[in-house]
Amino acid sequence: MASLRSTVRQFLHQTGLRPIPTPKPPVYVRPVPYAAPRPDGNPVSFDELAEYMDPAQLPPLDRPGVDLPSLTPEQRSWWQDGAVELKGFLPDDLVDAYVAERSKLDHLGWLQPTPYLHVPSLRDLAMYPPLMAVMESLISEPLMLHLALTGWISTARAWHQDDYLNPPHVASWYTAVWIALDDIHPDSGPFEYLPGSHRWPLLRRDVVMTHLTDEELQRKEKLTGHNSWERYAERFVTPAVDRKVAESGLPIRQFLGKKGDVLIWHGALMHRGSVANVPLMPRKSLITHYSGINHRPDMAKRKQHEGGGTYALFDHPFG
Repeated sequence: MASLRSTVRQFLHQTGLRPIPTPKPPVYVRPVPYAAPRPDGNPVSFDELAEYMDPAQLPPLDRPGVDLPSLTPEQRSWWQDGAVELKGFLPDDLVDAYVAERSKLDHLGWLQPTPYLHVPSLRDLAMYPPLMAVMESLISEPLMLHLALTGWISTARAWHQDDYLNPPHVASWYTAVWIALDDIHPDSGPFEYLPGSHRWPLLRRDVVMTHLTDEELQRKEKLTGHNSWERYAERFVTPAVDRKVAESGLPIRQFLGKKGDVLIWHGALMHRGSVANVPLMPRKSLITHYSGINHRPDMAKRKQHEGGGTYALFDHPFG
């Protein structure tokens, strides 16, 4: 029977009744230098993926020649460590109002990146005027809220720099804040950072993306329809960063905040969400991100908060 089918197909092709299909051209896949170990056996390094930024483009405290004696304690900590810890900084009533609203959800919280647009208690907490004032003193420019992460378990995300994912024009005119909504247990996967690592060169996404395959650059996630290039790049970025951290010898500092404590960190600071010793153990926190108002032309839609300060407007769905 198989021989008969083959004979019929050959007859159809010869008579033109079934033309032979034109073969598809081969798919070109761009070679990926250094994504895998090189011939010398060495994988891609952090220094190959990172570059120092032009000091003239950075905030004043990141430039050479800072007048150290004139700095406030918060500015000195920012200059030295790339982070500022504020103990007992937030009023209980602001924290409690947000926690009451957030407690209606599961441990993942709101999945949208901008729930502050719809949750006034979150907005009030994230834009507490004394907090905004401290951040402005660090960056020398008013800050604008544009991201809020509301999960109550550790992200367990590996070491990274936030500025790595920002457009180049942001250039560390950027802060992020970790708010303790309750006392943080050491087994819950506390926030960790490397004091002083904000002075390292910055991972550059344009450099990182040259190490991705064409398929990775074109891939779309089924749920979102977006390309998650930064997640695909973790296969070589994470090992490179881990080696840099180990080689640096910098101490790892945990933030074991108490209710109302705040940590502000630099956009270039290397930090991570540590892995919880007790899986799914609650780690009640609010993480918010801000950019200098003069350094986000890509976020032109804005609004003023009733208590002062600016937040970015987006058309993200909510609910």
